[in-house]
Amino acid sequence: MHQTMESTGATAPRQGLLLAIDVGGTKTQVACYDTARQRMNTRILATHADGLSGVPALQRILDAARDCVAEFDSAQVLSVAAVFPGVVRGPTLLMAPNTPGFEGLDLQALIARAFGNVCVTLDNDVKAGALAEVRWGSLAGVDNAIYLNLGTGLSAAAIANGKLVRGHNGAAMEIGYLLSPFIDPAHPEQWATFQNGNAPLEELFSGNALSRLADEMLGHGHQPLDLFASANPEVRRALELRIAACAVQVANLAVALDVERIAIGGGLYRQASLLAPMIEQLIHRVVPFPPALTTAFFTHDAPLWGAFSMAMDAAGLNALAHQLIAAGESIDALGD
Repeated sequence: MHQTMESTGATAPRQGLLLAIDVGGTKTQVACYDTARQRMNTRILATHADGLSGVPALQRILDAARDCVAEFDSAQVLSVAAVFPGVVRGPTLLMAPNTPGFEGLDLQALIARAFGNVCVTLDNDVKAGALAEVRWGSLAGVDNAIYLNLGTGLSAAAIANGKLVRGHNGAAMEIGYLLSPFIDPAHPEQWATFQNGNAPLEELFSGNALSRLADEMLGHGHQPLDLFASANPEVRRALELRIAACAVQVANLAVALDVERIAIGGGLYRQASLLAPMIEQLIHRVVPFPPALTTAFFTHDAPLWGAFSMAMDAAGLNALAHQLIAAGESIDALGD
């Protein structure tokens, strides 16, 4: 890694470590940056391994983070930022089915104790990713935008008049809970809703949803990417119906929010080139003022860079170098 971070102020930055943790439904990325050496260490691990959940799963992640920190000898941890799928409320996490056992934990206290009670900031992963795209990426200079993250789950974030939209409960743009466009109004008892324990749109289109579809249509062991590669007409129709379900809702959001740009990222989007043309076609057909569609600058690690932004601000370091990623090399290159 050859990334560098620097202060834009007149004085030298505080010397020490910035620690960023991006906990995903499938994998967790940890990155530790030393402001003195201008060097970064990273770890990538399964979020839930060996059947672990809750506190044991979190401790395993924190052990990996401590390993990152230990490589810098006795350097002081200046701040830690951790981002999670779900709704972050104070020190706890709500509505996070993809990280079983994490809901209700005092995440802030558990993380702080692991690093000597340093400053810990928490946020939703996709909202953090949107802030990274606004600060350094594809949404820089854009006052009205949507960041769509297609990963293990399905979520989005909105920028309105230059501000991140959080909502009354911090749950704004949790689009996985939008109703399916295919509901039958004659049979409301069959609707999949949050009250019934469902995330309707996420269950139609997300990494998890397409993994289940691949398993059903192609056989055990197949992955979502195999659906996109399949020439089977039935598979293609089933996949295109799922994409349309998501694209319709993205188009509806573009109408409702009147955005200038939509940036799309996440591991699923990076793998599936079929997605962009279908979403773009629908948007241009139905949105009165169609926004530009672009790939997120941080293709599938925007939440991690959002966490770095949070850690940097908490430590009083007001800028990173604009050239965050050296030629041909980035955290993203570590893979899914």
